[in-house]
Amino acid sequence: MFIINIIKSIGAKFIKKLLIVAGIFVFIIIVIVVFFGGGAVSEEESSCSNDATDASVSSSGSMGAWTQKGTKAYNVAKSLFDFFVKKEGFSGAGAAGAVANASRESSFNPKAYNPAGQVAGIFQWSLDGSVNGGTGGKGRISSGGYISGDGKRGLNLKNQLKLTHYELHHGYSVVRPLVGKATDPYQAAKDWSVRYEGVALSDGQTKLSELKTDAQKAYRMFGGSKYKAKNSLLGSAAKSADSSSSDQSGDDECDDGSDIGNGGPLLDEAKKLLGYFTYGGHGQAAYGGWKHPNKNGQTDCSGFVWLAMKRAGYPVGNDAFSTPTMEADARGPHKYLKQISAKNAKPGDVIIMNVGGGSGQNGHTAIIAGKYKGYQTKIIEMGGTNSGHIHTSNIHDSFLSLIPNARITWARPVGKK
Repeated sequence: MFIINIIKSIGAKFIKKLLIVAGIFVFIIIVIVVFFGGGAVSEEESSCSNDATDASVSSSGSMGAWTQKGTKAYNVAKSLFDFFVKKEGFSGAGAAGAVANASRESSFNPKAYNPAGQVAGIFQWSLDGSVNGGTGGKGRISSGGYISGDGKRGLNLKNQLKLTHYELHHGYSVVRPLVGKATDPYQAAKDWSVRYEGVALSDGQTKLSELKTDAQKAYRMFGGSKYKAKNSLLGSAAKSADSSSSDQSGDDECDDGSDIGNGGPLLDEAKKLLGYFTYGGHGQAAYGGWKHPNKNGQTDCSGFVWLAMKRAGYPVGNDAFSTPTMEADARGPHKYLKQISAKNAKPGDVIIMNVGGGSGQNGHTAIIAGKYKGYQTKIIEMGGTNSGHIHTSNIHDSFLSLIPNARITWARPVGKK
């Protein structure tokens, strides 16, 4: 009996020690899991919180149409839509408009590569400085440093979303509030095409009917009506857009001319055209004739300046301007315009900016509408911050993508009868 009690005592002590050791071991395991596992989670959240692409990104899936759920094209389109509404603060209409452009540009193929056209990616960014907004010999594809200049390294969906984010917060920041606050998917698609893609509405490549259909499809498919524009994400650029251009619905409350000055016949005619036209190629068939223009017609920035000068009595002939010819005339023969210094600019004068040859997105012009205040000077323009109609804005918001590399020409109309 004594021996049995000893064995029981030893066994109890052994079991007790064993339980203590096991408890310590379990505790150590828990500490390791919490420390390293928790640290990994914390690190992941930290790295993702500053990542422009932390919305769900997927470029995998089966072959098929982008309107078919589960296909590769659908997943890319959905990733784009989520990126715009969740990371950039776009309205559902704005996101749908951008998505429609991706459909036209690349059919939602992140690897889309066109060496002949020197463009690549979902939005077909330029590979060199001669096309689609490239400057200084460099294409847009390498902006921000995410993708190589030849488009052969880093050309994946995640890097392309980073590139889009970079451009929307740098050289193309005007596009963010313009498209991001849209209430109509089709208008958003047109504005993205003109201001981000650099494709004029009059260009056959625009494919307006297809663009409209795709914008409306994306809006319905991805629940666009649930997403309103987020000013907290759109930032200060959105505030400047509030004060410089009207709502995408066509409300002209900012375009009544009450905040602009007096500057003679040219500015008077420009004011009369507020609310007119949509952005597109200028031609009599498009705008309806200079004496009785069609309010629902179309023109571009230089076409608007030409039309206002024509109506004001300046001898500008029957052919519309282009920003390169305006610059050349103001600096040279002075047939229509004469260059002046910035400090002498006043309401009724003209500003012209050109980068490189000045064609397409590389050139813009407007009529000065207020007292000179540097880049905060008021203007009346077609295009710029709003492709919907002629409107008021300021130089900074409308010329922002050009300012860093532009030749700036301030000019005064000459030769009025």
